[in-house]
Amino acid sequence: MRVSTNHLLNNMMKGVGNQLSQLNELSQDIATGKRVRKPSEDPVAASRGLALRALKSGLEQHKMNVADGRDWLLATETSLMNLNDLFEQANVLVLDAANQTRSDKDKESFVQELDRIIEEAIAVLNTKHDDRYIFSGLATTTQPFVLENGEIVYYGADDTDGRKEIEVEPGMTMQININGKLAFMTDLEEAGNRSVLRTLLDIREHVAESYLSPTFHDDLAEDIDAIAIVQDHILNHVTGVGAKVRNLQRVSAKLTQNEVEIESLLSKTLDADIAKAVVELQLQKTVYMAILYSTSDIMKTSLLDYLR
Repeated sequence: MRVSTNHLLNNMMKGVGNQLSQLNELSQDIATGKRVRKPSEDPVAASRGLALRALKSGLEQHKMNVADGRDWLLATETSLMNLNDLFEQANVLVLDAANQTRSDKDKESFVQELDRIIEEAIAVLNTKHDDRYIFSGLATTTQPFVLENGEIVYYGADDTDGRKEIEVEPGMTMQININGKLAFMTDLEEAGNRSVLRTLLDIREHVAESYLSPTFHDDLAEDIDAIAIVQDHILNHVTGVGAKVRNLQRVSAKLTQNEVEIESLLSKTLDADIAKAVVELQLQKTVYMAILYSTSDIMKTSLLDYLR
């Protein structure tokens, strides 16, 4: 069977084209570092890559949640410690005010100091993190505590809808806020059925009383006991916050490890083996040059060559 020159040349050109395509593919693998650049190149790998990217995206969101939650909790811990310090200052003032050698006029400075402490306590409980009030429950744009006519009023979300929760892992949520109303406005039985903030207001009222008041020293003695209870209450919250921060640190480490593993799987699924691709490229270049050389020799053949 005779093979026409045109048929032979067409097959040769097809071979050259296929070889060029392989060279181009290998060059793209090396240039991009990717073995799979579109689904048609490897549908199974592409599908697996999409699934892994979805997992990675979820991990990144959880890492952001954990970071935001940790910062929120640290801001809460700092505020609670500042509030505890203010009660420590109030305790010192109460002990000093109970000194019988002082006069009623001398107590004016104590009252002024307690007014300052109350104002600072309200400022602490109106602390913001990322422009959101940390003790307002879910009403994070609403200032929770306001001093009105000598009373502290709460305007944040109440306990039923005041839980700020984040998802730290798939299916695992954590409450990261302390509801101001529940923590600081709820009566503590051991403190004489007074809340944290009520105790602070009562201290100011009792210190302002005259030394001649028959209940003056008894009131201050009760206030000193109440301060100890309130500080324990505050420090219990600090302990709870600290435990959550440590838990988030463990979760963060776990998420980071998972992210590394997913990156490794993505690389194995979609990335090119650069060393192997370079060797293959050199081999294909050699083959390509051989094909070109052979083709050029054949294309020089004329009718005279057949007639000889």
